[in-house]
Amino acid sequence: MNQYLRLLLLSGMLSVCLGCSNTPESIDLAEDLYARIQEELIMARPGDVIEIPAGEYRFDRPLSLDGISGITIRGAGMDKTILSFLDQKTGAEGLKVTADSVTIEDLTIQDTNGDCIKLQDCTGVTLRRVKTTWTGGAKGSNGGYGLYPVACTNVLIEACEASYASDAGIYVGQSRNVVVRDCYAHHNVAGIEIENCVNSEVYNNRAEENTGGILVFDLPDLPMVNGHTTKVHHNQIIGNNHKNFAPKGNIVGIVPPGTGIILLAAKKVAVYENEIRDHKTFGTAIASYQMTQKPWENEEYDPFSYDITIRDNTYERKKALPDLSSDFGKMVNLVFKGRPQDILYDGILPDTTDGNPNPLNICIDQSGDDLRFGNVDAANDFDNVQTDLAPYACEEMVQ
Repeated sequence: MNQYLRLLLLSGMLSVCLGCSNTPESIDLAEDLYARIQEELIMARPGDVIEIPAGEYRFDRPLSLDGISGITIRGAGMDKTILSFLDQKTGAEGLKVTADSVTIEDLTIQDTNGDCIKLQDCTGVTLRRVKTTWTGGAKGSNGGYGLYPVACTNVLIEACEASYASDAGIYVGQSRNVVVRDCYAHHNVAGIEIENCVNSEVYNNRAEENTGGILVFDLPDLPMVNGHTTKVHHNQIIGNNHKNFAPKGNIVGIVPPGTGIILLAAKKVAVYENEIRDHKTFGTAIASYQMTQKPWENEEYDPFSYDITIRDNTYERKKALPDLSSDFGKMVNLVFKGRPQDILYDGILPDTTDGNPNPLNICIDQSGDDLRFGNVDAANDFDNVQTDLAPYACEEMVQ
């Protein structure tokens, strides 16, 4: 029996069993479906489409695709094909892919021990209309990442939804040529995170009710450091005031509730024409890695944020006290007496600046009499806090 007919028959069998998910028969059918999908992933040839029928199925171990290029994994719809790993006994991911030219679309993966979908060392990744979540809500025991491409090239994530990840709902790390668009990230610690990537664009997304909406980080002591060139534009970044539920020691644990955007050791980043509203701590922060107070070993790592443009965004603050559960939030309360900020800059500079008042090319072009900006002079214990934007009137670094 060919692949299409087998799956068609299986889909019909499973549709009869909807509503009897606790019966032994449905468990057997889910086991059968797992075996069939995994066999097809192992035996696939380039160009094959692996169809997963509509229904909600519980699997107790991960699916994997390894080394076979040009494969599409397709469900019947984001809310129609649901793969649950609530009873996962082995492995961490729901689906792990180490293959080129892969497309995953029209399905949900939820309740994994670790990451819902991990793609590693892939060239040509498309994630489209994929949903990831943990149905028990915000817990530190949830997996770290919903969508997790790492060390990949040519990544497209579009029209996806991610929620309740204990690190980042949509994360792309150490990758090149990345596009994240038309996605919805909510109730994660970080909604969308671009980390140590080169040439990324994040646009037309909605990030709301996370701890932090969008992060552009560059971290030390990873195989790829000093990422650069990111555009963050035309996003709705709304009300990201959720409690931070990251496990202890996780780098996103530094993100205070009430964060719109953080640029941490970020290079060549343009943040423009975004709607950044209702954050109780700050709308956008520009910081060096020194703000984490963590050491690093890689001598090639550059800890500073530079060549940053922030322009033409819409800022509206939440009427609330800044967060008091994190060092970042405590700093805002200390320096600005409980007043949330629109744009916050740590002001930490290299040892040699040659007298340049803006040596890292922090360019800010934001109008409005009510805009709150602060350079907190963090390297000098906040001795010389500046609120004047005039030193940051310069040309955009990223076009």
